[in-house]
Amino acid sequence: DWKCVSDKCSTLNISTLEQLCDQLFIEESITTQNILFQPDRKTFSVDFNMFCMIDKKGQAQKTLISSMYFVGALLGLIASGFCFDNFGRKKSILAGCFITTVAALIGFFCRNYELLLFIRLMQGFGNFVSGTAVFILGMELMPSSYRNYYNGFIQLIWCIGYPIVAALGYFIKDWNYQYLASSIFLFLTTIPSIFIMESPRFYAIKNDVHNIKISIQKLAKLNGIVLNVEEIELSELDDQRQQSVLQQLKDFMQYPILIVETLIQMLTWFLVAMSYYGFNFGWGSLVPNIYLGYIAAGISEAVAYILGVGITHVLGRRRFMMLILLGAVISFLISIIDVEIGQNWTIESISSLAGLLFISAAFSGIYLYSSELAPTSHRGLVFAMSSGFSMIGSFVGPFLINNLYNITHKAVPLSVLSFLALVCIGGMFCLVETGDKDIPAVPADVKERRKHYK
Repeated sequence: DWKCVSDKCSTLNISTLEQLCDQLFIEESITTQNILFQPDRKTFSVDFNMFCMIDKKGQAQKTLISSMYFVGALLGLIASGFCFDNFGRKKSILAGCFITTVAALIGFFCRNYELLLFIRLMQGFGNFVSGTAVFILGMELMPSSYRNYYNGFIQLIWCIGYPIVAALGYFIKDWNYQYLASSIFLFLTTIPSIFIMESPRFYAIKNDVHNIKISIQKLAKLNGIVLNVEEIELSELDDQRQQSVLQQLKDFMQYPILIVETLIQMLTWFLVAMSYYGFNFGWGSLVPNIYLGYIAAGISEAVAYILGVGITHVLGRRRFMMLILLGAVISFLISIIDVEIGQNWTIESISSLAGLLFISAAFSGIYLYSSELAPTSHRGLVFAMSSGFSMIGSFVGPFLINNLYNITHKAVPLSVLSFLALVCIGGMFCLVETGDKDIPAVPADVKERRKHYK
């Protein structure tokens, strides 16, 4: 909300910001600098004079602020593929948290547009490095019977983050102080990461026997078990294999099934991200009330994560992914039907919300499935490649929903999503069930796991 406090307001018959922006179209001599408007909160749009959005340059500047976050995320994922598998999960978490916290703190002192772009870039970089590393580390520390529940818990934490960020924005009216509050919150949540242990699975692929035993001892102590690590014999370590980027690439050539499984995961991540972000950035085109659309989407997302845990426990990872993607296909195809239900709600609106429920469940499912399919030696790299491909999908999705909806029949984008989902379902037939198996350590374990493939 804005209030005009300049003497020129009455002269030009301007009382709202919208009227001021309209005047800027008509009379170029009028500028926002010589007519004083007082906002109820301080935003970067105000400080950098981007709130009217009267030309393509202004629109591009504002869009670029959001885009830089995803560019940073993609760069972070590229870097993390090397860091996870060579420096470790814990070090990657601390590095990502440090970058994100410092970037938020710099935001408190930010006074120009170019610095804000850099901050957004570093936030995306740090967030995706630390977030992905936290998930991988947790999955490697969990016994197989608890990995499904851990995955559901992590996804719900993701949902809880949205209202926390919204609350910071609502109660703190200055964007610089919002960044300060975020940096304090990030610093406090980083402290526990200092005391967590590194994954013994990571040390195993590095052939670091000493640290394997230390990590195992910490895990035992955490569970109230007294353990003499000197009595532990690690006879299955591969002394001939040296973990490196070159070795990882050689493994892909030596074990073609690793390439096949990785490509299927990458395509599924791409589809899920394209659908997820396409709908979440396109509710204005899909539902009559955008606010109600986002509320319903948030609820359906939480429900998807909770139900996903139970269904996965019963059906297993592979069947769950196939079922949930089939549900998404049916929802997409039903959305093509033009039937109004009432109060501007249509079959398309309801089916789109149902489709988001299936896609959110698929998001949770592919996180879990990928962490168990990839061997420990390549888990960071495979996650980085798959999640990086999902970043491309996150760019394509909003364009597909927002732009193609306006220039073609809605059947076109929905059919594209349906076709890709069917391809991913076909790909699932080539994968194995992982819920009843231990996580593979090296590519040879992946090949061994497929001996009893059905």
